[in-house]
Amino acid sequence: MKPSVNAMDTISKMMKPNTAFILSLMLAMSLSWIEALASNSFQKQLSSASLTSAKKTYGAASKSSSVLNASVDTSRSTYSSINGDHNNSNSDLLESAYVNGNAHVNGNGNAEETKEYEPEIPCMYIAEANLPTDIGQFRLRAYRIDEHNEAAAAREKNEFLGTEPCVIYCAQSPPGFLSGSLTDGDGELMPEEAVPVRIHDQCFTSEVFRSQRCDCKQQLRMALEYLQRNGGAIIYLQQEGRGIGLANKVAAYQLQDAGMDTVEANVHLGFPEDARQYGVVPSIMKEMGISSIQLMTNNPRKVERLRKLGVDIVGTIPMTVKKVNKHNRKYLETKMLRMNHKNFGNIIDLDEKPLGKGFMINGMPQMPPMPDSNVNSGDAAAAVAVASALMPDESDDDDFQRGAFASDDGYCFGPQSVEEAIEAIAAGEIVCVVDDMNRENEGDFIMAADMVTPEKMAEFVRYTSGVLCVAMEGNRLDELKLPPMVSNNEDPKETAFAVTVDGTKKHGITTGISAADRAKTIKLLATPGTTADDFSRPGHIFPLRAKTGGVLERDGHTEASIDLPRLAGRHPSGVLCEIVSEENPTEMARLPELKTFCKRHGYVLTSIVDIAQYRRDTEDILE
Repeated sequence: MKPSVNAMDTISKMMKPNTAFILSLMLAMSLSWIEALASNSFQKQLSSASLTSAKKTYGAASKSSSVLNASVDTSRSTYSSINGDHNNSNSDLLESAYVNGNAHVNGNGNAEETKEYEPEIPCMYIAEANLPTDIGQFRLRAYRIDEHNEAAAAREKNEFLGTEPCVIYCAQSPPGFLSGSLTDGDGELMPEEAVPVRIHDQCFTSEVFRSQRCDCKQQLRMALEYLQRNGGAIIYLQQEGRGIGLANKVAAYQLQDAGMDTVEANVHLGFPEDARQYGVVPSIMKEMGISSIQLMTNNPRKVERLRKLGVDIVGTIPMTVKKVNKHNRKYLETKMLRMNHKNFGNIIDLDEKPLGKGFMINGMPQMPPMPDSNVNSGDAAAAVAVASALMPDESDDDDFQRGAFASDDGYCFGPQSVEEAIEAIAAGEIVCVVDDMNRENEGDFIMAADMVTPEKMAEFVRYTSGVLCVAMEGNRLDELKLPPMVSNNEDPKETAFAVTVDGTKKHGITTGISAADRAKTIKLLATPGTTADDFSRPGHIFPLRAKTGGVLERDGHTEASIDLPRLAGRHPSGVLCEIVSEENPTEMARLPELKTFCKRHGYVLTSIVDIAQYRRDTEDILE
């Protein structure tokens, strides 16, 4: 039976001749073996070999400088040619179990746990030194894996795992044998039980480069602070990117920038979702004299894997969270929705227990929570982090909403947000108004047109798209002889653009595009005594015809820009422009980012649904 070599040809063209030949031969042999088995019943071996072959192929391609720009596509092509299209968002391959450097997938393409687990890997104590930090005085204890031991050979299958784990502990509260205080009747040192231990995997991007794509740095800091208060140890392992290495992690980030989640990115590159190994942990615990631990984690999968290595886990210490940030939200959601954390019910009761109350595993008593104001994500805190992200928190509900929507009382942010916006508009300030999350889910700067200044115009231009509009009443547009821009309005939201204008030269306007010129044009539009002769057409300002009933007739920013100035006692016309995302300048800012933006710059934030409900309430009262 001839093997299919489509993927082999793709890679061969990109690599050095001798390397390509060897790789082609290896891949052909692998594919021949796979196809030979296909007619038999060895489906488990088939799938495991397929994924392993793809992983090795990608690893070889990554080493060649000539394929750096094509490594992602190459690995995808190779993996697809062996296993078929794995890029389906519902792919069960995303639950691969990584064991001794191999991902095991059953004959149906579904991930399943294997009966073989990683062995204990001996490591040697090397040295210990003081570690002064801004948190307190610690001790840093270094180890090195004994590469000559047979058990270490399994770890060598993953070249991206480091060989020098470390332990950090509080100098004032050394654990295990290091304390020297636990002895038997003969004076022999006794191992310590129930030691708080955090097994932390290296995150260079967060801990060194200060990335916000995860919260590993904050999580490490929390663990250090806990050690200062309570004692214990942190076992720090060199397992960047869940065991795929720094360069591959960056490649995975590139795929995530293009829309993949963290699981899809790893699998797309030919790796399992989690390539970490914990075989060194029992060896380090024995050397330090720690017989059982309280594991500082929220990841039940880590608990299970450590227990199968023989680690006695008597309980867990939760890493509680209050919120997520806009950069790691998708990552945390993926941990819950795509990585099969099915035992969330054993961790936190989403319906009954408030956050931060701890949890139990297998009936173990609750451990004290670790209070902290920071977000805790990373690979060991996904459970509580996602639970917090997906549940409203009364203490910080605003950091939670994805978009504006009316609650039972008709408000989103509440009537006070409208009153604050009215006060700001009356004072000539800019406010931010968001529409419904099911509409545009965008935020616009709005201010009273008759209060505009060149400085405010510059502020608009700095943070918005720069397409400055002025919402006006229909009769005023008719007076100025500003008809609709087109006779057949095809705008999906029926935004009623009128003919664009600039003020004429007699008003000191030159090009019309500067902040000063645009401010003059807008003030002319909002001045009752001006006529059609005061404007030239076309220009740089976009008048918009608002509906007579305001936001009660149409829930648009145009109408909000009329209602707010009117409620503030100003001329019923308003300047408006969409706010651009600072996080992603090619997109418009959405509510989660707008909340942070407004807090940072001091803008009042309200919504169209709030303005509409406020009008219903106040106009009913007036009647």
